[in-house]
Amino acid sequence: MVITNSTHSFIEHLLKTLRVFVLMTLVSLIMTHYVMAQDGIQKSVNVVMVNPSIKADPFWHKTEIITQQAAKALNINLDIIYGDGTRFFQFEALKSYFKNIEHSPDYIILINYPGNAKQTMDFLKQQNVKIITLEQTLSPEEQAQIGSPGELYKGWLGEIYFDNENAGYILASNLLEQAKVAKKKPLVAGISGHFGSESTLRNNGLIAAIKEHNAELTQIVHAGWSAEDAYHKTLKLLQRYPNINVIWSASDHMALGALKAIEELGLKVGKDIFLGGFDWMSSAIESINQQRLTASVGGHFLMGAIAIIAIYDIENGIPYQPFVNSTHNSFNLALINSSNVKRYYDLLILEDLKHVDFKKLANLYSREEQISTFNLLEMLEMSSKVNLKQSTNKTAN
Repeated sequence: MVITNSTHSFIEHLLKTLRVFVLMTLVSLIMTHYVMAQDGIQKSVNVVMVNPSIKADPFWHKTEIITQQAAKALNINLDIIYGDGTRFFQFEALKSYFKNIEHSPDYIILINYPGNAKQTMDFLKQQNVKIITLEQTLSPEEQAQIGSPGELYKGWLGEIYFDNENAGYILASNLLEQAKVAKKKPLVAGISGHFGSESTLRNNGLIAAIKEHNAELTQIVHAGWSAEDAYHKTLKLLQRYPNINVIWSASDHMALGALKAIEELGLKVGKDIFLGGFDWMSSAIESINQQRLTASVGGHFLMGAIAIIAIYDIENGIPYQPFVNSTHNSFNLALINSSNVKRYYDLLILEDLKHVDFKKLANLYSREEQISTFNLLEMLEMSSKVNLKQSTNKTAN
């Protein structure tokens, strides 16, 4: 066969056209993946989150708001139902929700209440819904009944977890160190929540720090997460042990109740007593800023948002999800005190996290190496819409 010049030119033109077509197709596929990563999930994904408490609970209300922000940013439909603070009410709320909807959601996010975990997991298995659990609240005996994620319940995808014991240790260590800087021999009182595993783990962190610092523990009392109870118990503690100079609290809400008692007695935080709590509540951040509270450990109001990020990863085919495993937690809580409150004030003083770009945060969480490289505050800063280094604290004293 003789190939003429015109035939050769035609073949070259055809090959060039094919190369352009293939290149444009590849670019189109890459751009489609980029748009998905930037704009969130394209198909409809429906999620229900169980707030285990009541609507007015300060911590869980903030957690709920932030979870809703993440879902909106990542194009995920989110419903909220309430457990009203007990395993019985939560299970009834679950049954009522699934009875009154036409189609089951794709995913459910919830805490497994102690004493009701197997019943809850059996029920959710019947609903054919994918499950993400928050925290680790069960005794070893009850945990054995449901196994680990994916073991006995294939729809149980994973758990979002932070280390309560380590957080209790971090808070206690900071309070003890500040007392020592003030030339005080630390005499410590603890205000715990209830008699559950969450409080016990935080208490264990307190006790470990006390031993490490050769400090003295007077008593750990339980105030049931109530500011009012913490107020009254602090008054009694200071009457019983008038030389207490460190009060460690398992929540900011209780710490602020203790603060009321301290100030009523004419004492000053940062001089007479060093006081801290958990949760990064806006009122606690403001109190640290005003030097009326020593420290707060927090960040766990992000746990629902991080569950949403895990769903986003799964739906986009991203292989890593931010579930706890044998090498790392989903995240570790971080400390806010006088040394960094001004830097993070604008970010944390609000009830929501409107300055956080959840698409950026999702991108950080989609890479496993980020979890061990950056702490929680650094990840929030990297995903912030404002430059925290240059932010000014207009309400600082």
